[in-house]
Amino acid sequence: MRAFRKGQASAFNVARDVCGEARIVERAFGLGASALSEVVQLVSQRMELEAA
Repeated sequence: MRAFRKGQASAFNVARDVCGEARIVERAFGLGASALSEVVQLVSQRMELEAA
């Protein structure tokens, strides 16, 4: 949380919005999906769109 206040966590917030900040906190405390699972989901969605 200190890194957010200092602006040090902004490098990990790719979306640059509140949802990105929430995602970082979820991952830090083990509450949300991992970055790898999100990337796999995104890639599979893109592949499905291209196949259609």
